[in-house]
Amino acid sequence: IINCTPLGTYPNIETRPEIPYQEITEKHLLYDLTYNPEITTFLRLGKEQGATIKNGLQMLALQAEKSWEIWGA
Repeated sequence: IINCTPLGTYPNIETRPEIPYQEITEKHLLYDLTYNPEITTFLRLGKEQGATIKNGLQMLALQAEKSWEIWGA
């Protein structure tokens, strides 16, 4: 399940997508493009249900590297 909204970003860290978190299991992967805070409410609630979680920090870094590659330094 991918959150690509600004919900949960600082300073409104308690906001989250309205999904049935009680239905999430260890078979789910929750990916939040947000990286500030590192663990959003969306990710925390998924982790509490046993899901694998990942934030958007790596995506940000990979996009930056590709930008340098495309546009040069």
